[in-house]
Amino acid sequence: SRPRLEALLLMQCARLTDDGLAALHGCACLRRLNLAMCTGVTERGVAALIDALPALDDLELAGCSRVRLDVPALSAKFERFVELSEDADGLDAVQG
Repeated sequence: SRPRLEALLLMQCARLTDDGLAALHGCACLRRLNLAMCTGVTERGVAALIDALPALDDLELAGCSRVRLDVPALSAKFERFVELSEDADGLDAVQG
């Protein structure tokens, strides 16, 4: 049985990949996930995670340079999380 994890902060885990995100698919209680500056993850890994975690309602992707939000087939998955704004650090914030 997986822990009833509700929030996970993985900021600046540059070695985190889509395979690593897949390990979170069983964390059904996860509501808040911060992946800011996790440059190894892609939009495909994040999209699969969104599908696997129905309770997820807060997702931070600022600085995730390999996550493209303009992929038409995936844009609907990201729609509920996307709020684009430029932070003080000059990075676009993508969050719920």
